[in-house]
Amino acid sequence: MPRTVSEWVGKNDDAKVPARVRDRIFQRDNGTCHICKLTIKPGETWEADHITALINGGENRESNLAPAHKHCHVGKTAKDRKEKDKVAKVRQKHNGSRRPKQSIRSAGFPSTGKTPRITRNQLPPKPLFREVNAE
Repeated sequence: MPRTVSEWVGKNDDAKVPARVRDRIFQRDNGTCHICKLTIKPGETWEADHITALINGGENRESNLAPAHKHCHVGKTAKDRKEKDKVAKVRQKHNGSRRPKQSIRSAGFPSTGKTPRITRNQLPPKPLFREVNAE
């Protein structure tokens, strides 16, 4: 009967996953990539991926890790970062720490029906010379 092993938990988010834990998660998932569901063949590079990313609130523990092909992991990481950025922008907008890029334009004031004012172009031209009465 195999001995029960307690779950590995990283001391911090930067803690590297030990080789024995990588082996356990590979065996637990039968060598299947959790993103594309294909079998990881011998010699293929794979990484221990956090199912819920650390930047999105996941924990650095064995139950949150799963094997993933390296190329699948790159795509998932980009998607996780986009999601985190979107959540951060919405949160900043709602709490007022991020200002909008442009002001909201109004529809303008409605016309009141008053007669328009006379502009400079509508006045009669001024005489350039005054006529002097010759006496």
